[in-house]
Amino acid sequence: MSEPLKIVVIGGSAAGPKAAAKARRMDEHARITLIQREPELSMASCGYPYYVGGTFDDRNLLICTPAGVVRDPTFFANAKHIEAHVQTEAIAIDRTAKIVTCRHVVTEEKFTLFYDRLVLATGATPIRPAVPGSDLDGVLTLHSLADADALRAARDRGAVRKAIVVGGGLIGFEVCEALRLAGIATTVVEKTPRILSFLDPNLALLVKNHVLTQGADLIVNNGVAEFLGENGKLIGVKLDNGSELPCELAV
Repeated sequence: MSEPLKIVVIGGSAAGPKAAAKARRMDEHARITLIQREPELSMASCGYPYYVGGTFDDRNLLICTPAGVVRDPTFFANAKHIEAHVQTEAIAIDRTAKIVTCRHVVTEEKFTLFYDRLVLATGATPIRPAVPGSDLDGVLTLHSLADADALRAARDRGAVRKAIVVGGGLIGFEVCEALRLAGIATTVVEKTPRILSFLDPNLALLVKNHVLTQGADLIVNNGVAEFLGENGKLIGVKLDNGSELPCELAV
């Protein structure tokens, strides 16, 4: 009997677990290993803004099956027969020898995995504007569940009265909606002449008008030139045209 196929999947957010589950359906004998740098697996990232906005309060809903079972390594082992490693990153790939070198991000313990098939599903890294002050406390992204937790904590503390969302795309407006639901005065700043540039201009105008009726503000054709801080904390943003907007949070 031939050796089972060894499949290594790097990336455990959305595409990675789906690829691993599909591989299991196609080959019940394969040895499938999933590598995930974050503490959680198979997160419903589309739900992050709604968690931040308070549509629901239980963060486990973002990592649960429809039956309410948390999709953790134990779940993947029992339900899918997939070996999942969290808080673990791939640090080297030897394509000739077909070896992945991994490291646990907490313990720094290293180990290697041999593979016959390798799937790269690492996703992306959020872009922070290369402007002064982008490292201030209060300048956040919404990319991971940890980011969603940080935004939700800021909302729950009630310390944020005004927020700036940098970018007038789909995620920008989802974040804007979440912050408005939390009662935070929110302004979306878009560097290009109009929002949602992939839409027909008339459709984009409909969205713009709706956003304005919901109490949010929009600034187009104007980017962020600087995040303004005091004692290491964000207090406002300076735009390309020189105007300044006070805020305690920028996303």
